[in-house]
Amino acid sequence: MKRFKVLLIIVIVLIGIIVAFFGPIILKESGRKKVFKENETLLHPVVAAKGIVESRDRLEISSKVLGLIHDISVVEGEKIKKGQRLVILQNKESREQIKEAEALTKKAGANYEKAKIDYERYKRLYESDAATLNELEEFKRQLKLAEAELIETNAKLERATAVLQDFILKSPIDGVVTTKNLEIGEIARKGIPILTLADLDNLKITAELDETDVGKVHPGQRVEVIADAYSGKTYNGKVEKISNDVKRKSIRTFDPTAWININAQEITIVLDSFEGLKMGMTVDVKFYRE
Repeated sequence: MKRFKVLLIIVIVLIGIIVAFFGPIILKESGRKKVFKENETLLHPVVAAKGIVESRDRLEISSKVLGLIHDISVVEGEKIKKGQRLVILQNKESREQIKEAEALTKKAGANYEKAKIDYERYKRLYESDAATLNELEEFKRQLKLAEAELIETNAKLERATAVLQDFILKSPIDGVVTTKNLEIGEIARKGIPILTLADLDNLKITAELDETDVGKVHPGQRVEVIADAYSGKTYNGKVEKISNDVKRKSIRTFDPTAWININAQEITIVLDSFEGLKMGMTVDVKFYRE
């Protein structure tokens, strides 16, 4: 009996040692499995879509006036700076108006300076009793007329110069020329794009979600983007905006059946980094469950 008790004590002690030693390891592994399962759920893709890399700042340069294109100083793919001259329209009439306004302004300026000198001279004469008040008032009237004429000719020159600016088209952004729609010698019309510009440093992903998947994506949802050009590289980002309407697909892929007769909802995506991605690239987008 005594022997049995000793053996029982030894067994209990051994069990205690085993529990004390292996218990934390078992619990730790169990916790790891739990975390892994949670992460696995977090990383589970809900739906996928095709997308394209686009610029947030895409502008069409068109003329405000009807005119013949005299010069286009840029080519497709060329980088440009804000304020850079892009297109000059033929503006012979406007230049002639400016030349005429400049001549009139110059003449009015000379008349004003002469009237001013005459008035100052007669003012001194009047103060020394060498001229009458009527004479002084007359030169004062001529000075005011000369001043009014100068103001009017300056206004005409400013208007003519402003009109001329409509014949010189400049870039409103830093970017690149993506499309050249018209050539030198063609007619520029109001609202018809001559050039298309884009800011390559301000990109976004525009994805097209099949109409059957509408409702499975929401703003702020995490996404992963893969480009065929960079095998094995994944870009992380999130959904920024979802369009309110569903319309016909516009992104073309190598599989024409992927877009024929299928409508889609447009999803705007922002990435943590666009390094290496180029405007116009087609990408694969995976939307993940939170």
